[in-house]
Amino acid sequence: MVFCAMIRSLLLLQLILISLPVDAQPELGVEENKDNSTETKRDTKMINLGRDIGWIDATCSWLGWGHLSLENTKTSISVVTEEIKKEHGSDVYAWVIERTAKRYPKCKLGLPSL
Repeated sequence: MVFCAMIRSLLLLQLILISLPVDAQPELGVEENKDNSTETKRDTKMINLGRDIGWIDATCSWLGWGHLSLENTKTSISVVTEEIKKEHGSDVYAWVIERTAKRYPKCKLGLPSL
């Protein structure tokens, strides 16, 4: 019983940490040398897209485990997917919905329609 409570607490902590925004600075780079430079840049949009997809995955997992209601799942996913649609466009939005439906069949009822 205590073990289950501990696991639930850890999963809740993971959800909280995943939902924190990432403040990447795309202008920062690493340069190896001046003649043949290789720059590593952080792309804030892609980092945040990854975080949003992780949030959707976690939400669908919690629904599948029975720890989240369908209503809460719909609310959570709709907030995240609307942000994806606004930041990345309709193509990425559709891809995320289709990807999630394939990975989490039990979550199809919680996903917005295309």
